[in-house]
Amino acid sequence: MAIMLLAAAFPPRDAYCEGWSFDDARPEWGKFALGIVSGVAGHELGHYLVATSKGYKVSHDGLSIVYPDAKFTRADQLQVSSAGFQAQWLLSELALRDSSAGELKGPPGNFGAGVVCAHLGITLAYTVYLKDQKQGDVVGMAHATGRSNNQIALALAVPAALDAWRLFGKQVPEWVPQVSMLYKGLGIAWAWTY
Repeated sequence: MAIMLLAAAFPPRDAYCEGWSFDDARPEWGKFALGIVSGVAGHELGHYLVATSKGYKVSHDGLSIVYPDAKFTRADQLQVSSAGFQAQWLLSELALRDSSAGELKGPPGNFGAGVVCAHLGITLAYTVYLKDQKQGDVVGMAHATGRSNNQIALALAVPAALDAWRLFGKQVPEWVPQVSMLYKGLGIAWAWTY
């Protein structure tokens, strides 16, 4: 509801007029694939950096990053479990912005599109398939905050939906990137002041 009110407050100007498409990746599929791998690595690196900076041991259990014998505070659990999303939010902003930190006026390159697609894919996986995984990010954030897995999944889906619009949309209204960046910034600030 709040996002809809904010959206109505911004003037209906276009951020850019042509979206990226998978056809754009065909001549440079390697750059697109490298962007996807970089986005996934950035997500995992976010968990690793935050956990180790707080003194927690990091290990793997299959594809999951685990923290052996960790006795998390609620704040630490929120910060560590959300660190992957924080990292992918920052990476997607880098991919969708120009060197002056303004919104791109055209579609990103294939590497940047791959980074954003990794963000979208990870978010989709966590909101649909991994939402209830015991060692997953959503469960960790829900446990730390006392919110339900569904509430956390919905909160993660909002910036992904806005970023999908930014990447694939045509004539994207100027408020979309502004609301996306505001939402991500508030989410990161909330995690670090919890």
